[in-house]
Order: sequence, then C-alpha cells, then structure tokens
Amino acid sequence: MSKISRLIRSFTFVIIVVLLSFACTIQLLQIQIVDGEYYDAQTKATYTSDQTIQAARGQIFTKDGVLINTNKLVYKVIIQKEFFKSGTENDVIQKTITVLQKNNEEWIDTLPISKTAPYEFTGTSDEADEVREQLELGVYATADNCMNALYEKYEIPETYDEQMRRYIAGVRYEMLIRDFSYQNRYTMAEGVSLQTVIELKEQSFMLGGIDIIEESIRVYSGKDFAPQVIGRIGAISAEEYEELADSGYSLNDVTGKWGIESAMESVLRGENGIRTITRNSYGQVISDEITKQAQAGNSVRLTIESDFQNDVQAILENHIKWLHYNNDPKRGNKVDAGGVVVLDAKTGAVLAMANYPNYDINDYISLINNPVEPNPTYNRCIYGLYRPGSAFKTITATAALTSGLADEDTTVYCGGVYTYYSDYQPGCIMGFVGNVNVKTALRHSCNIYFYDMARQMGIEYLAEVAGWFGIGKDLELEIGGATGSMSTPEYIEALGGTWTPGSTIQAAIGQLETSVTPLHLATAALTLANNGTRYKPYLVDSILSYDGTEVISTTEPVVAYKIDADEHIFEIVREGMIMVADDVQWPMGSGNYQLKDLPYGVAIKTGTPQVTEDTFNSTILGYYPAEDPQICFGIVLEKGEFSRLMIRNIIESYFYDNYKPVTNEKGEIILPWGGKETNTAGRPARGELTSQENED
Repeated sequence: MSKISRLIRSFTFVIIVVLLSFACTIQLLQIQIVDGEYYDAQTKATYTSDQTIQAARGQIFTKDGVLINTNKLVYKVIIQKEFFKSGTENDVIQKTITVLQKNNEEWIDTLPISKTAPYEFTGTSDEADEVREQLELGVYATADNCMNALYEKYEIPETYDEQMRRYIAGVRYEMLIRDFSYQNRYTMAEGVSLQTVIELKEQSFMLGGIDIIEESIRVYSGKDFAPQVIGRIGAISAEEYEELADSGYSLNDVTGKWGIESAMESVLRGENGIRTITRNSYGQVISDEITKQAQAGNSVRLTIESDFQNDVQAILENHIKWLHYNNDPKRGNKVDAGGVVVLDAKTGAVLAMANYPNYDINDYISLINNPVEPNPTYNRCIYGLYRPGSAFKTITATAALTSGLADEDTTVYCGGVYTYYSDYQPGCIMGFVGNVNVKTALRHSCNIYFYDMARQMGIEYLAEVAGWFGIGKDLELEIGGATGSMSTPEYIEALGGTWTPGSTIQAAIGQLETSVTPLHLATAALTLANNGTRYKPYLVDSILSYDGTEVISTTEPVVAYKIDADEHIFEIVREGMIMVADDVQWPMGSGNYQLKDLPYGVAIKTGTPQVTEDTFNSTILGYYPAEDPQICFGIVLEKGEFSRLMIRNIIESYFYDNYKPVTNEKGEIILPWGGKETNTAGRPARGELTSQENED
C-alpha cells in the first residue's frame, strides 16, 4: 500500500472521529443543558404503592368464656410484584413449589381443573364459565383449551414436566383472579413449617419476589361445637368484592361466609394496616415501611353456654341413636335428622341450638367436595321447614279464647268424627266420646275441638293470631333463617292449590302448608310463656375488646310483638299444656320416665305431623318451670318419634346438670335418659325451689 493511501485513510479516520466526537458533544449538550431539567426529574422520580396488612380477626366466645373461633400466628409464603423480576416468574414459582412439595406443604390452587391430564373441570358450571371468561375463551372451551390458554398466556414452556406446568398454571391463575399487582400481594401458601421457611430463605437469592411473613389465620377450635351457628370464613368472592370494595376490602381479603362469622363481619373484621413501598424509575425499592398499624377486630360473646350446648347436642344425638337401637318401624327408627332450640324465656336469648347430623367445622371443605345426606352443614334449626302438627293447637286454642268464641268452660262434642261437612269428615284420635273444653282438648290433642273452633273463627283470624306468635314471619335472628308460612287461601292458591272449607280445619291442627322451623316453635313457646309478649330471639350477648377483657356493648332484649289479651287466657292454655306433660310416662304407665315429678310443672304440646302417607315427623314446643318460665324449647325430629322424651333431659341439664343416658355393655344406648337414676327424689316439692336454685 502506498504512502499516499495510508495518509488518506488516516485522515478519513480522524475526520470520522472528530465528527463523532462533535455529535456526542451536541447530544451531551442536549441532555445536560437543553433537556437537563427533564432528565434530572426522571432520576429523582419515585413510585409509591400501598399494600394491605391484614388485621387480626376478632374472636368468638361462648357466654361462659370458652373460645370457639380464634386466631393463630403462622408463616405465609407471599409474592410481591415489586421484587418479582420480569421473565423469571415461572422459574421462581417452580422452585418455590418444589420446596413446598418436598416438605409436604399445600399451596393455594382453586383453578377448577383436574391436577392431571386428561384435564377436566372439577368445579361447578359457574366456576368453569369464570375460567373461560378470565381467559377470554368461548362458552364451549374445554378444560384442555383452558390449560393451553394458560400455558400460552403465561409462557409456561414444555421444558417443565406436565405436572409442574399444571401447578405453575394454577398459581398464575390464582394471581390473576386475586388481581396480583403492586397494591395486591399474592398469598401462595399459609401455615407452612419452620423447615420450609428456612429452605425458602436459603434460596432467596434465586426467588426474587418470594417473601415470608407472619400473620394470623382463623382457627376453628370449637370443632363440632354448633358449627352451623358459628360459621366459617373464606376468600372473598368476585361478587362480594364488588359490594365491599368501597369498604376497604381487597381481592386478597377473607370474609365470613355464614353464621356468626358472616353476621358479625363488620365487628370481627378489624381495620387493616398499610405497608408503603417506594420504587425509583428503575424499579429499585428505596423505601419499605409500615405507615399504618393494623387494628384487631372486636370479639363477640354468644348467648350460648358451652356445657349446656354440648349436653343438648348429646341429648339429640342419643335420642336418635336410641330410636335406631330400638328399631321399631312404627316408632321412628328411620329418623335421620333433627333440631333443638332452647331460648331464655325472659329475654329471647338462644341458650342452645343443636342440629343432627353434626360435623367438625374443620372438615367443611371435605364435606362440600364429598356431600352426604342428610347434609350436616345445614342448620335445620333456622332453615329446616316442617309442619308443626298438633303443637300448633296451642295457637288455635289462644285464637279461640282471644276471639271470644270460647272460654275455659266452652265445650265441643267429640264423637270421634267431625260431621259438620257432608263431604269431608275427618276423624279424631282422642279415643273417647264426650264434651271437650280447651284444656281437655289440649291434653288429649282432640282434633274435633280445634276443627270446630277454626271453622267458627275463620282462617283470616287464625292466620292473624299465628302471625302474633311469629308463624310465617322473619324472626330477625342475627344469622338469618327461613320465614316459614301460614296456610291461607292466598298462599295455597299461589302454590297452585285450591282452598276448601276443609283447608281451614286442617290449618287449625298444624297441617296443610303451614311450615315452621324449630326456632319458630321455641319462639311460639316463649310467647305463651310470657303471656303474649314475643321477644326477638338473638345469639349475640355482647361485643368485647379483642382479648375479651372489656365489654363494649351488650344486647338488650327486644319485644317483637305483644298480644293484647287478658293474662287469664294464657293461664288456661298453660294449664292444658301442663296436663300434657303430666301424662308423659315411659314405658307407658311404668313411671320410669315422667315429667310430673320435677320440682315445677312442665308446659308442653307435642305433634306428629304427616309428611307422606306413611312418614311422620315429631314436634314439640314448651317451657319450664310452668309457674315462672325460665327456658323455652322447640324440637323437630325428621321421621322420628317421642321428642317428648328429650324434655326432662334438657331441663335437668340446664337446672341440675344430671343428664346421663343408659347404655348396655356394648355402649349402645338402650334408654336416651338416665332411667330411675335421674328421678328427683329428695328434691323440693313442685313450686318450692329454693332461691339459690332459682338463681341457677
């Protein structure tokens, strides 16, 4: 190469360098001088996001201070978007799942698709539709289509085995529906072991975005203690979030789903705290602090007493077991469910609410996934609707007396068949012919007397009086309940039926389409016990500070309705109900089981309402002591019998703590009560209870 060529090349190189240097200088001048303020602001820019710190949920106590639902501090595995580096998400989730699997931990995965191929939907049709909607798929998309859409959306490659791909997809879907963002962290697992915590922290350099925190979770220490009443919490649903978002809830929150947990949500929830995280324009976290401390929720004390609730539950279960053991096809051996409600006669407070079958609240998810019949999660005491049968005759008797049609001496002739109508002549099970007054009619459950009184007063008045007792009404219990119904022409016709004159007299004995819950029966008994004053039943005794040491507010009894009638009317009905109780003996005529030898009188009315041609329920309402009522009760046994044989046990448990069933050498229940061992020998005579016993 010539010397001139080399000089030309060198000169050209110098020119290029000079031009590039000049361009760089111009660019630097543009950045530093012309746009200097803009870039200076960019380097100082910060982005702040607030995350929720979950408040401890208030606790639930029984009246006597036993903790039913409480909280426990646990380790939670969470994912935070601030530290979740783009492109590493799937690897981080895979590594975290591997640690969890190794230590037999569970993680949250509600994707309603089977965990293994071939993939199938495992949830409800609504849940499947939700998956399709979230993934923007058509209504006919299969589970396989949904899985492929998740793999594509989140770039989950085939380099993972199929099982791990499904696991990662489940976590990514959960993050999607929980609105994972800078504001909303995602809880991947909770209640993990210390070993898992150690291993995750050891690998933290590979797990950007994964963090371990300590927070409380709900502990259902009550187990099988009135689970249908206490309730349970669960993840907030999309529908709940729409309703509650303005109240400060997030998609990662939990809410009460039913029972006290739901009814007292605003009291128990507490006030969440705030964790504020600040990032610079490069995504680096420069500040992480708690700017608002979480405030624990207030606690709830129930009206239910633990020992009494447990006794009533055992009394119900043992009675049903005895009916099975007795195995008399004519005497309720097919009984499979029931409910008992006991109220404080002076206030309406619920003292016990027992359901059969019962279950452990910790097994709830398993029961939902593997349902059984009869359903143990169903609260029959407030949602089960049953014909009251002859227990309703107490209301018909009250209506006859308040209407002026009858007084205590008014009689109706019972000839065994009601012959007023030529085309409809129902019979009576009373067993003898003669004139019957209201007390005798109640004592022997004479249909003829109540038929005739109902015919004379008419269904409109009978239905009005039934409403005074709460029949067909919302009783406004905190946890809800069915309203039930009273048979009227309008109601029957709305059901597609036809009202006839015979319908009125059937309504008088608690048949036709009149339906009540055990709570309605107990409330009717309470109204009778208080001479026409019906208190609203309630379950919450008071609101307490979180630790239960301070009373914030106390529930005061509320009069729901007061019947404007002379007290003597209720005395007449009471005397008839006492006659019913005094006739109770079992075995028949033996005197082994009696109510009349209790210190005070017992007021009851039983019923055996027909369900099908050959199926009957057993119902009862009543109160004790008859002379000064302290407790009221309502009972229903589905396809059962002899509900009256539970009454003495309930009374003795509440007042004397003396309940014990009789079993054989195999532990089988041969008598649902304690036989002669529970007789009241040596106790004060009826009406002579000491002041100390009255206080108890």
